[in-house]
Amino acid sequence: MKTLYIVDDHKMMQKGVKDYLEENTDWRVPKTFSQSQECLKALKDAGGRNELPQIVIVDVQLLNESGIALASQIARDFPSVKCVMYSMYDTAGYIMQAASAGVKGYISKVASEEELVRCLETVLSGKEYFEGKARGSLEKIEKVSPLLTRQEKRILEKLLQQKSNEEIAGELFISLHTVENYVSYIYDKLCVKSRAELEAAFG
Repeated sequence: MKTLYIVDDHKMMQKGVKDYLEENTDWRVPKTFSQSQECLKALKDAGGRNELPQIVIVDVQLLNESGIALASQIARDFPSVKCVMYSMYDTAGYIMQAASAGVKGYISKVASEEELVRCLETVLSGKEYFEGKARGSLEKIEKVSPLLTRQEKRILEKLLQQKSNEEIAGELFISLHTVENYVSYIYDKLCVKSRAELEAAFG
């Protein structure tokens, strides 16, 4: 049996995806969750019964939580379970962060039901599925990654999430001056002069 869990803080979205899959495909959705800790506990319990789902669909942004952080923990603690991000955010920064977290699929919430099923089947087969724009952004990021240090990649990720320099400094626990220096290095390496140019380069 093909099974998956859904983690989304919008109950209607949970129900809509669950109902569509169970009525139109051979996927079954035994559990849905609004919070990451609920999902992790259920995975631990399911693992003890040897009943882990093959896939967990995770919303990128949960209520006061990061869906990408949850996906990263699932990849670490339950390596047989594959994560698919389902999101309204298709900016390159979120896609970059999701790929780094070990996510195997990334699809927009406005994609068709058929594309969602195609994504699930592709991921189940052991391949990755990044929807159109997400794939393009990821390919552009992969091309420039060798030019950047690890910290520059982390800051690029946040720049592409449209975070301010102040927000980046706070999230990475570094000074504003240090962030500004890194941003300057990134602009030079990627041959851009502004955030607008940077976002356009990965759009």
